[in-house]
Amino acid sequence: MYTYRIAVEGAQTGDEGKGVRVVYLAKRAVQLANELASSSSLELPVLVMRYQGGAGAGHTAWIGRVKYALSQVPSGILVKGTYNLMGEGTFIDPTRLVREIQSLREKGVEITPERFGIASNAHMTLDYHVKDDSSNSVRTDGKHKSTGRGIKQTAVDKAGRVGVRFAEFLDREGFIEALSKRFPLGAPEPHSSIENLADSYRPLVAALRDYCVLQEDVLAEDRRFVLLEGAQGFQLDIDKGLYPGVTSSGSATPPISLNKRIGVVKFYESSIGGDRPFIGQIQDSDLEARLRDKWEERGTVTGKPRSLGWLDVVALKHAVKGAELDRFISSCGDRMEDLAREGLPVKIVVAYDVDGVRHTKWDKSFHNRQVIARAKPVFEEHPSWDRFIDGKGLTKPAADFVRRIEELIGVKFVAHGYGPGIDDVLTVEDILFEGVVHR
Repeated sequence: MYTYRIAVEGAQTGDEGKGVRVVYLAKRAVQLANELASSSSLELPVLVMRYQGGAGAGHTAWIGRVKYALSQVPSGILVKGTYNLMGEGTFIDPTRLVREIQSLREKGVEITPERFGIASNAHMTLDYHVKDDSSNSVRTDGKHKSTGRGIKQTAVDKAGRVGVRFAEFLDREGFIEALSKRFPLGAPEPHSSIENLADSYRPLVAALRDYCVLQEDVLAEDRRFVLLEGAQGFQLDIDKGLYPGVTSSGSATPPISLNKRIGVVKFYESSIGGDRPFIGQIQDSDLEARLRDKWEERGTVTGKPRSLGWLDVVALKHAVKGAELDRFISSCGDRMEDLAREGLPVKIVVAYDVDGVRHTKWDKSFHNRQVIARAKPVFEEHPSWDRFIDGKGLTKPAADFVRRIEELIGVKFVAHGYGPGIDDVLTVEDILFEGVVHR
């Protein structure tokens, strides 16, 4: 059976609205799959796979008046007809995952081993990782180093060959051996022994045991569509992003071959965290604060306030090349209506000025943190809009803005999000339909 594979990735610094757009695409994928005779025998024709990141990233989706906040479980779990996988590149926090599963079940979401799996070789974020990271989550001078969820510490253990994989976590003897390699001098406080440390996880082991799967087996099963869900944005990729202010995994590097790579783009920028430049940040602190409150711009997981800025097409061009993005889906076009109410234009960062030299695209020197820190934004202003959508299309100022972005970047938008609901989407091009023509 021909399987159509698409990745949905953040094209900025995260918080672009990836989760709700994955739900939108998953819903459409199930609909299309059910219309195909060759898919009629498939109980779960769509696979949604979270391929990286841990409990420090969050996705939010509204279905009707119910808000779903997901931190580790793939967003596709909200759509019937999907199988959802936490892949081998994810970091599993068992304490938070069990709570998340319970919370979703309380809202009527079906989570069973038939619909949800965890790769056997995914690495575990354990309590000692979170404890080590907790001091880094403190916000100082308007910045913070970490979400405090132990992501970096898990990545360090993984790279240092002293991590614990999910299959080992589930097996007491394997867990004890792995922990002994991590703590050769004995268990950390308050545990009296390595055995005591391992046994403290028994309830979580019991709760998660039935979800263990081999990723290769899941990917080999017959599906009509596979959707890969990124956890963070391109600029937070450990290799390609604004190092060192990045995450600890490859948000720009999906692990399987794909037919399409879709970047999700806000019509403005938002950022949480320090140690990286925010070139297009809004310099009017009062305006930034007003918009932050109106748009509820706080981290889904941390609740920390986000800094806000203007859309940066220099960075987007970098994302298009670095992540090989084929199409864009926009989000938050409706929020820009607030600018019209304040009588303000919409701005775009069209170039960086670095020491008097104008750059309209990413330069190799920008991977030197001292160089990119000196970059100053060059803006282009456009009329704002009091309505984003008019009937079944974009209003003229919104459409003109979109065309300008496409012209600057060379990538087309296939859909525009205009609200938090999964159906708050204006579809321009049905990208999933390409997967149907191969039936």
